Amino acid sequence: MGLINFNSNIIINLFEPRWTRKSTCMARKVLKVCNLKQKGVSIVLSNNKQIQKLNYKWKGKNKPTNVLSFPNEENSANNKKSSCYLGDIILAYETLKKEAYQGKILFSSHMSHLLVHGILHLKGYTHEKKSDERIMQTEEIRILRILSIDNPYKNQRLA
Repeated sequence: MGLINFNSNIIINLFEPRWTRKSTCMARKVLKVCNLKQKGVSIVLSNNKQIQKLNYKWKGKNKPTNVLSFPNEENSANNKKSSCYLGDIILAYETLKKEAYQGKILFSSHMSHLLVHGILHLKGYTHEKKSDERIMQTEEIRILRILSIDNPYKNQRLA
């Protein structure tokens, strides 16, 4: 696998070889649109096996998931600083592939959506309450529109 340095603050770790160059290019576009130039973040392009282990260890759920976000707790209160390490995002290839196929959407669009979702968690957005979920979904839709990606919630009522 390998590491890709987006800039001195952002690293993309290719843990799973099935991730393509197109995926890393989309990740770069998402990072640019999310305006993380001065923020540190690591993205792990992984697989179900690794994400299931992490999901069990940190969330107590012994199953794979599409994305996990681990905010840097030290910067939660200092997130206003121009330069800080936001945290880590892990994406699972097989789960994303399956969800994209089932949802009849492009893999790159689904990956971009979940990466945006993970980034927003690192920035402090949550979806614990319906009102917070609505705010987070609205921001996801705004960012995805900039990337020319359809609203992933268009067939659902916003929270």
